[in-house]
Amino acid sequence: MNAFKLEQVGAVKSGKPVLESLDWCIEDGRISTILGPSGSGKTSLLRLLNRLDDPASGQVIYKDKPISSWDVCVLRREVGMAFQRPELFEGTVEDNLRFGPALHDIHIDIEEMMALVGLDRGMLKQEARCLSGGEAQKVSIGRAISVGPKVLLLDEPTSGLDPTACLQIEQLVKRLVKTLGLTCIFVTHFIEQAKRMGDAAILLIDGRKVEEGPMSEFLNHPQDPRTLQFIRGELK
Repeated sequence: MNAFKLEQVGAVKSGKPVLESLDWCIEDGRISTILGPSGSGKTSLLRLLNRLDDPASGQVIYKDKPISSWDVCVLRREVGMAFQRPELFEGTVEDNLRFGPALHDIHIDIEEMMALVGLDRGMLKQEARCLSGGEAQKVSIGRAISVGPKVLLLDEPTSGLDPTACLQIEQLVKRLVKTLGLTCIFVTHFIEQAKRMGDAAILLIDGRKVEEGPMSEFLNHPQDPRTLQFIRGELK
């Protein structure tokens, strides 16, 4: 079953097309990676999936309904997102994790949530501004899942992190997908990370889909020469 279906989707930013005629089906319960060089439209695509932006043409379908027909608040409870740079609120770790549930009148076990994202409960009263990059990203992901979404959107969540923190975030995401039954869409421009993370992948170049498919097929039997160039690090 598909979580999302994109039909001939186009998007425009600052008057310039960033996505063109994009078709893509995203399956439930999997990690799908969006790959491509900088400026290829990866983030623009991700933002369409919880209506931070709307397409200029075509349509995005979520759970068999046009995404435009969903109430935005309901949609964003179902489709959580964490950004490349964690955008935490002022206050403590606990303040950040309780923010979403308080808006939706949801009770959470705060210590259980801390354990779920791999943080020590002793950090609950720590100011968010004092966290390391890896800790802040764990809180950001925790805040995204605190309202019980079905889908988790991640926009290059390990960018700027050291190798240890990067690996921790990758392991966290895979654990959450398995434990909570999430569908995850993970943006990266690193093919090695996509190998570790993805069940499936789509490659964007200049706002157009070049290739998509299961990760093994994508890596071992690319259909487009540009995909092979990307895998080899030769794409300019």
